[in-house]
Amino acid sequence: MEEFLGVKYVMVGSENFEDYLIFIGVGYIARKAALTLRPTHCLTLNENGTYTFSFSSRLVNSSVTFALGVEFDEVKPDGIKVKSVITIEGNKMIHIQREENGRTSKHIREFFHDKMIATTTAEGLDKIVKRYFEAVR
Repeated sequence: MEEFLGVKYVMVGSENFEDYLIFIGVGYIARKAALTLRPTHCLTLNENGTYTFSFSSRLVNSSVTFALGVEFDEVKPDGIKVKSVITIEGNKMIHIQREENGRTSKHIREFFHDKMIATTTAEGLDKIVKRYFEAVR
């Protein structure tokens, strides 16, 4: 994973993302705004061994700092509080988010030299969400 640390990945396309936003309850106006964004994602390793995963766009910026495999409290960009766990397996960062109502989303971000592919699934959602990112070097 080290070769992908510090690389910025900009979203260039998606499949079924609006369906996911509807499923998790994002309102119409916020959903339409989210669909216009081309966020940049970046994963960094901190001196103390934790990681920071950042998300930036022209409307919303957020980041989470985490230790691998350790549950932490997260506030998603839509304001929903979740319990999260992130692990890394090879070139994949696996991010599981559990809401208070028990709904769980799983985001697998697969890093490559020139791109990142984020695949999202959620219990009860009958579609797979794909978001495509290009590396900016």
